[in-house]
Amino acid sequence: PALNSHPAPRNVVVVGGGGGGLCAALALGRAGHRVTLLERDVVPDVDDADAAFAIDRQGAPQVHQTHGFLARLVVELRDRFPDVLEAMLAAGCTTMPTTADLGDPMPGDDDLQVLVVRRTTYEWVLRTIVAAEPSVATRSGVGVTGLIADVPAAGAVPVVTGVRLGDGSTVDADAVVAATGRRGPVDRWLADVGVEIDEKVVESGLMYLSRWYELPATPEIEMDAKLGGDLGFVKYLGVPGDGDTLSITLAVRTADKDLRSALGDADRFEQACRVLPGPDRFFRDGPLEPIGGVRPMGGLLNRRRRFVDDSAPLVLGFHALGDAHTCTNPLYGRGCSIALVQAIHLADAFAAHPDDPSARATAYEQAAAAHIEPWFDVSVQMDRLGADPAGLAGAKAPDDGDDDTADAPVDDAARGMGAVFAAAATDPIIGRALARFMNMLATPADLMTDAATMARMSEVMANPDDHPLPPREGPRRRELLALLDSEAVAP
Repeated sequence: PALNSHPAPRNVVVVGGGGGGLCAALALGRAGHRVTLLERDVVPDVDDADAAFAIDRQGAPQVHQTHGFLARLVVELRDRFPDVLEAMLAAGCTTMPTTADLGDPMPGDDDLQVLVVRRTTYEWVLRTIVAAEPSVATRSGVGVTGLIADVPAAGAVPVVTGVRLGDGSTVDADAVVAATGRRGPVDRWLADVGVEIDEKVVESGLMYLSRWYELPATPEIEMDAKLGGDLGFVKYLGVPGDGDTLSITLAVRTADKDLRSALGDADRFEQACRVLPGPDRFFRDGPLEPIGGVRPMGGLLNRRRRFVDDSAPLVLGFHALGDAHTCTNPLYGRGCSIALVQAIHLADAFAAHPDDPSARATAYEQAAAAHIEPWFDVSVQMDRLGADPAGLAGAKAPDDGDDDTADAPVDDAARGMGAVFAAAATDPIIGRALARFMNMLATPADLMTDAATMARMSEVMANPDDHPLPPREGPRRRELLALLDSEAVAP
């Protein structure tokens, strides 16, 4: 049939029951569509957040890694799914301001709250809510092996009409949404039906190791939204979770076999945490109670996929979402926020173009190009700079084993940018602007067109000596390796 006579999608299959798939099922289900959510892993029903954390997800090992839940995610939940945010808070999650050190409250500060939650708790709450949606049917333990599509003559666009399951059966659909994560076989599935998509991959050159701890019931130390730093050879991040938990992640270069090997040992990992400024505060009064061992994660990459060519869709009846569409280095914590934003964009595209799958695909991909792809570009740029703009602007240079590189001179432009990031710690204008940027509420283009922000940044860059960079804190690589090698590790 002609495209403009294609019936409105009524049956939507969502492949992948992680955070992105759950958000898509919720958004589309509440928009009136009948949704079948297919999840490869068997995910048992549990009654609390700790039981959810204990579930072993073979298809999603990253759920036990450190995750950021940016202010953008909180704003979208608050505005589009307030009951979900309320359920998160009722489950023991909290929100934490990012403006605590920026003086008196200002308009817009309510938007600058991050969500303190474990990824497993986040998905558990979402899964519970989605299960209660009358328009969503969830099937777990069901693997998808490929797409079913009408493949027309050469030059026409294939139309996806369903999915093929591992047992050989099929599920028909008016539209298929792939939320299969960054390792999902979206490219292969599409190639099998004659679709080749434009894909760009930029490796981060990093891998990381994370461990979870249970904090004392009444900690005497004040929690921050995150506790991190960048010493060039190691980047580190401590993030509080729900239920008095804390995760600490140490990111190192994939080529640094010595450090990777040392930090993979639980005792040496903890010893490293004791000497890194920020995470060290939690170990001053003795060891914390670990929740599991050290969990490594590799393959940290940035990937951008485009499903249109010259604004024309390459495939109809199929949409990708989250990491299956645009993947950014997980170090920046943008993944869950991107997936939620794309789920909303997809539901909006369905609503705007109920009878035109071509227009719907075009609208969705245009939204991705405008609102999602910039974060791929930002992540690639931050990876090239080393992920710590303040440090790379003058506080230190990456330390690859030659400690003298940490004191390399920097040019005036870099010194000026370093002053901007130093000022952001307390300057109410710059601090809020960068908080909005880091939390996906403002793109670099948005900052460049904000007159007040640009004026204040120009003032700081013109007088960098008024905003000195903090001194480098923490050991150098050779010092940390020597410390870890010398520590007696319990058998």
